[in-house]
Amino acid sequence: MKLNRLHLVGCALVSLALTAGAQTQPAAQPADVGCFQLSLVTPIQVQNADRAINGLRINLIYGQNTDVSGLDIGIANYATGTMRGLEIGVVNIVEGESSACQLGFVNGVGEDFSGVQVAPVGANYIGGGNQGWQLTAAGADVVMGKMDGGQVNCIGVNYVGEDGNDQVSAAGVNWISERQNGVQFVAAGIDYAGSDANLQIAGLGLNIGLGNVSADQVVAGGVNIALESVNAQIAGAGFNYTGDAAGGPQVALAGANWTGGKTAAQVAAAGLNVTMDSIAGGQYGVLGFDFANNDVNGAQGLIAGINIVGGRTDGAQVAPVGINYSDELDGTQVGAINMASKVNGYQVGVINYCDQLDGWQIGVLNIAVQNEFPFMVFVNANW
Repeated sequence: MKLNRLHLVGCALVSLALTAGAQTQPAAQPADVGCFQLSLVTPIQVQNADRAINGLRINLIYGQNTDVSGLDIGIANYATGTMRGLEIGVVNIVEGESSACQLGFVNGVGEDFSGVQVAPVGANYIGGGNQGWQLTAAGADVVMGKMDGGQVNCIGVNYVGEDGNDQVSAAGVNWISERQNGVQFVAAGIDYAGSDANLQIAGLGLNIGLGNVSADQVVAGGVNIALESVNAQIAGAGFNYTGDAAGGPQVALAGANWTGGKTAAQVAAAGLNVTMDSIAGGQYGVLGFDFANNDVNGAQGLIAGINIVGGRTDGAQVAPVGINYSDELDGTQVGAINMASKVNGYQVGVINYCDQLDGWQIGVLNIAVQNEFPFMVFVNANW
């Protein structure tokens, strides 16, 4: 009996000792943070690399820490965590997120970034999304995620892996892989949007939108391309192309407009307008060639040149000094030479030709093959 009592007392004493020992253990310490760092080359530095710095960090050659907040100065500044504040160096690298201003020849952030990256000559890189600006005099600005900010360079490449806003380049390439919301401007170079594009402007170069262009593509001398619907493409001297319906005009003062789908209007002061599908509007050119291999519900107009429609023309073909051709005409042809298989309307020109006439021919020589009098001068008519 005494043994059992002693056993119980011993167990109680051990339990009390363990409880007291547990209560005397030190509480968890806050994150290891220092307010100042001086580094020659990691690990030769005042603070260990696994400490965060909240204040001032000076890296004479290379310094590494976890999170950094405040002022970060050196040749090579490296943070394995996040960065908040101002970084000035030759190379600035942050593995995590950053809300900062980075000034250096190479600036890199592994995750999302908000702030400004400035590289006079070099590269700015963001592995996530960007809610700030990237600026380079000569080099590359790269955002792998979505950009709700902008990229500007004098000479180089601006690239966004997802949706992007504004890109400006004096001479180079503006590239947005998905939807472009804003402006792409290049004085000499290429603007590219992999999906819908808002506004692309090239002083001398190429605009490419691989989706709906809801505003304009403008190039003074170069090429505008949209492989889906487009509102308007304007080229001072160049080539406009739309792979599908064009919901507005394509204007090339000297060049060519070509639409692989439907179009409302194409305007070329001197050049070539081609539509491989229906035209629910017109093609207009001072000097050049208008062609549509299907119906035209509108007009083709040239001062001098050739208008050709392989299908039906509901409207007019006008070429005062030139040739008009339509398979079936339900409207008016005005030109030096007018030709159609069927005419339901008027042909006015020097020479008018058709197989079947239901209307008038007015010209020097009028030919309607199936008429009772196939050849007439000045006027020919049939109902």
